Amino acid sequence: MNQIAPPSARLRRTRVVLVICMGIVFGAVCFFAGRLSVLLMASGSDSNTANKAGHLPASAINAAILSSASNTQSNPASKASSGWDEQEWSKLKSQPGTMARNAAMAKMLEMLAATDPKRAMALAQAEGNRKFRADLEQAALRGWAGTAPVDASNWALALTNPNDRDAAMKTVLASAAAADPDEAVRVAKLIMQQDPSAGGGYGSSLVDALCNAGNFETAAKFAADGDNGQRPFWLGETYSKWAELQPEQAAADAMTITDPNIRNQALHGIVGGWAQADPAALTQFLAQLPAGGDRCSLIGQAIQQWVRLDPVAAADWIDNSDLGPDLDQGIKAVANMDLFAGDIQPDVAVNWAESITDPTVRSQALLKLLRDWVLMDLPAAKSYLETTTNLLPADRQKINQVIENISRNAAQ
Repeated sequence: MNQIAPPSARLRRTRVVLVICMGIVFGAVCFFAGRLSVLLMASGSDSNTANKAGHLPASAINAAILSSASNTQSNPASKASSGWDEQEWSKLKSQPGTMARNAAMAKMLEMLAATDPKRAMALAQAEGNRKFRADLEQAALRGWAGTAPVDASNWALALTNPNDRDAAMKTVLASAAAADPDEAVRVAKLIMQQDPSAGGGYGSSLVDALCNAGNFETAAKFAADGDNGQRPFWLGETYSKWAELQPEQAAADAMTITDPNIRNQALHGIVGGWAQADPAALTQFLAQLPAGGDRCSLIGQAIQQWVRLDPVAAADWIDNSDLGPDLDQGIKAVANMDLFAGDIQPDVAVNWAESITDPTVRSQALLKLLRDWVLMDLPAAKSYLETTTNLLPADRQKINQVIENISRNAAQ
């Protein structure tokens, strides 16, 4: 019968050692558990208060910051998310120049400049290719101006070449306007104070930047606050760009301006933008404005563009309108349509011109018409010239001189 042999002396010693180790481990676990319980009880009120307020205690925040910094240094994915990776930069720099490679390097510098503009600009200026170096500098400026526009503008102002300075300032203002429109306005005003001789250009760059970013109201307020020398240009530029994209909104905003001069400047800008998009709607909007002021010239500009795009519809609208003298410029545009292209016949053009109320505008329309008509049909044009009383003496003399020159050239 087989029996289990008793353990050897060596095996008995091993078991004793294991028992002792297990006792030590159990004691350590109990000790640290007790310490942890004491710490939690001591800090319980602070933690509860912080959690109720939606904040972590200071010790936890510091730990998170340290952990984040450690992860950023050791985790390649964190580097990639921040837009900068030293190895990727070196890899791209070692590759032959291509559009894709250059764009990737510029994007990396733009993102780096948001947190480390000095290094980003140094890397840009280390580029040997002059054109690519300029592109990298612009990229660094974009990133820099998005977070620190004042510092970026000071760097741009220090450039000695006027063209480089202007280009850099446009980049700064564009990036600042996209990030924070109000801050961009503040920065632009500071720049204009430091370099007043170029203030008008900086203001225009800001207006362009704000409009390109869709901040039309901010651009309009900035323009309206400008001095008398720059305000008309800035307002015209702002409302023209606005009306190209949002004509009804631009028009509604302009009509809220209480100062008649500023409102008129805004309306001229609206005509410039809206006439390209929808001259018919623009004409109908202007027709609803109170009579007087620049309404006549504004309607004339709108109808001139409408005539170019749809002469039949424009002429029909004029024929059925009761605006009277305010239509003179529009009627002139119809009367002076292209005879050579067959857009209008001479006898029809004459009828339109003779319906103009203002004698000066009427004579100007007939002068333009007759200059073309004598080249197409000299006898018919001369016959009309001899009988009409609608030409002012100075304009009649100009037409007679044209006819004499034609006759002289034909005789040679």
